[in-house]
Amino acid sequence: MGHERICLFGPDGSGKSTLARLLAQYLLRTDDVRISWIRGSHMAASLLARFLALFPSMRGPDNPYYGISIPRSLRPLWWFLEFISVLPNWFFRFIMPSAYETVIGERGLLDFLVWIYVTTEPGFLKTLWGRATLALALRYCRNIFITADLKTLIMRKGREPTAKTLTKQWVIYNVLANALNLNRVNTSNESPVQSLIKLIKQLNITK
Repeated sequence: MGHERICLFGPDGSGKSTLARLLAQYLLRTDDVRISWIRGSHMAASLLARFLALFPSMRGPDNPYYGISIPRSLRPLWWFLEFISVLPNWFFRFIMPSAYETVIGERGLLDFLVWIYVTTEPGFLKTLWGRATLALALRYCRNIFITADLKTLIMRKGREPTAKTLTKQWVIYNVLANALNLNRVNTSNESPVQSLIKLIKQLNITK
């Protein structure tokens, strides 16, 4: 297959982690493989979020992990901080390792983009940082949309912190995937192995 970056992009509960693990097992027969991920807030942004959560005026439902809501006036600064915090993770988890192995992302920069959208507002997409995030995601990764119907997602993730955002996630992921014309694998009514077979076909992997 050759050394490259594959990013599985989709809402919580869609099956990204399971498919990343199964795909890695499949590719290990011929390739050096590493599974990587990009979560929500990183480094400086994560530390600041924890600090802001100490103040009652900053608490809110927008960010389910930290229990904060960023005021509109502070969002441009927050977006910049999120962007510069994610770059080292992107470089060390995706760019640098791919020089010698295949990297499978169970989350990538497109997931990060949706995270910012869900926890703040769509305005991030219009900023330099939002456009740069999108450009890096499309330039350096083969993005495959892993999805499921909303009922299935809620059944799989209904007790987790992000459960309240699932409807919003599902809508945004579908809009973005359609706009970018991404190939997709729907895991709603299929076993993990059946979904893996579809994913392998989407990636055009031959042994």
